[in-house]
Amino acid sequence: MSKPVFSDLFTFEGRRNRKSYILYTLSLLAISLPVGAFMGAAAFNAAGLGTVVLLLVYIPLMISSLAVGSQRCRDMGWTGWAILIAAIPYLGLLFVLVLIFSPGTQGANRYGDDPLKFYGKIAT
Repeated sequence: MSKPVFSDLFTFEGRRNRKSYILYTLSLLAISLPVGAFMGAAAFNAAGLGTVVLLLVYIPLMISSLAVGSQRCRDMGWTGWAILIAAIPYLGLLFVLVLIFSPGTQGANRYGDDPLKFYGKIAT
């Protein structure tokens, strides 16, 4: 089992395991692509509509993406600030791939208990 995908989306504390991070990332893409297409079409039709959609959708998605990414960094034993590496062109893509494919720290680390412990994988 895994940490629920949509738990702690705006919390910059704790840890998040790989499966939960991958499912969140796929969910983010599923939301972002249609909204982006809508914004592209709206940009040609109504001047202020694209800005409203940006504020209502993309800003909360960006904040939750930073929070979830910072939780994933903490699961690997890194500081949450390391998620800012994802904003660097080219290097950011490699960094996100590391977050997706590298296992987290087994057991507790300085950022909290293993998230798998609470969701059935390591529970005794």
